[in-house]
Amino acid sequence: MRIAVTGATGYIGAHSTKALLAAGHEVRLLIHPDDSAGNSLVPLGILDSQYETVVGDVRDPEVITELLTGCDAVLHAAGIVGVDNRRETLMWQVNTQATATLLTRAAGLGLDPIVHVASYSALFPCPDPAIGPDSPTADGRSAYGRTKSAADRIARALQAGGAPVVITYPSSVVGPAAGTHRGITALGWAALLKFGVSPSFDGGMAMIDVRDVADVHAAVMQPGRGPRRYMCGGEMVPFTSMLDMLEDATGRRLRRVPVSQGAMRALGRVCDVIARVLPISPGISYEAAWLLTAATPTDDSRTLDELNLSWRPIRQALIDSIRPARPVEPTALMPTERTSR
Repeated sequence: MRIAVTGATGYIGAHSTKALLAAGHEVRLLIHPDDSAGNSLVPLGILDSQYETVVGDVRDPEVITELLTGCDAVLHAAGIVGVDNRRETLMWQVNTQATATLLTRAAGLGLDPIVHVASYSALFPCPDPAIGPDSPTADGRSAYGRTKSAADRIARALQAGGAPVVITYPSSVVGPAAGTHRGITALGWAALLKFGVSPSFDGGMAMIDVRDVADVHAAVMQPGRGPRRYMCGGEMVPFTSMLDMLEDATGRRLRRVPVSQGAMRALGRVCDVIARVLPISPGISYEAAWLLTAATPTDDSRTLDELNLSWRPIRQALIDSIRPARPVEPTALMPTERTSR
């Protein structure tokens, strides 16, 4: 199929674009005027001759129409990710308003499937013992969480009306970098590794390899199957085990400071206040602290069974996430090359 992709120069979007091309699809990418495919796609071995481009802003409805017209399906991976509430207005514009425009426009044009990349955060906190694809949309505890929750409600409303919207819910995404782009989880680890010290508490984190998320996005590109939802939670890793993996991967020892779960959440609230005026590590926020201390597992059974997939070992993904990016030889990646638009 010819698939329109937003967010293709981002972390998940770049790896997903690679997976779509490897599956034999054609892709048309929306590239922001201030962005460049060379920062993320070229290091993954993707040549500019292997995709079409539309240059513009995802917030512009006319750009969305240009992107979608003539395509069979769409992968909507564009979004503002982070814990910096100073960008809340931009998050509402991109994560919610632009998503509403794109999903409804795609449905009107008859695209199938219409794949929306949501987030584990849209379903947290959850009343269920394990977060699954049918868990209720949460209210959100940060600007990011609120905007992704609002977008999730829009996507589910379209599903209820019969639109072929497919929603994926990645948890904390780790793995090899896409050029200069790394997952927000890896950015959160940077502060721990820089200072050589970390809090230690009873908790954990659901993590998934970015290549597994990309494989899900390639696998769901099947028309005629109607609305679907897939959790991409991966593996629940105890926080102490995560620190062990970081030490093994870097050869460094982290000084561990035992703290209570309550103290971690209080620290997160303080960091949220500081983040209103100063840049702060994405790994230190109230939402991050709540996610870590609650350590709610996910139910990925539908994803693995219906799509016939299995997750990569998270230990290797974590190691890959902190290694320097290695450029991939373009000719070894794709079976065919096409002339760009």
